[in-house]
Amino acid sequence: MSDDFIQQEAPEPPRIRTLRRLVTALTVVLTLGMIIVVGLLVWRLVATPATPPLPGTVALPAGQELTGYAQNPDWVVLITRDGNGAQYLHLVAPGEDTPHQSVTVTPLAE
Repeated sequence: MSDDFIQQEAPEPPRIRTLRRLVTALTVVLTLGMIIVVGLLVWRLVATPATPPLPGTVALPAGQELTGYAQNPDWVVLITRDGNGAQYLHLVAPGEDTPHQSVTVTPLAE
């Protein structure tokens, strides 16, 4: 066989070349987009919000027992109940051991 029988590759038509470049660009953009989406998901799911510290001990009034609490960065709210069934909210500043303010909770009249 001589070299005359070897056919050279035909030139690529312009439309096929454009299509090939568009598909390559789309592949690159989709790959980068997936990397960004996965990175953002990992970043948001791994990050933990800073929680304010709970006070170690809080001096509650005598005869009241703790039934619940809530917290935000500025205050800790302690919910207590006394022997008569009355409920109280006590606001405690972070790092303090005594309530800053106490409020009696009265049920709604029905």
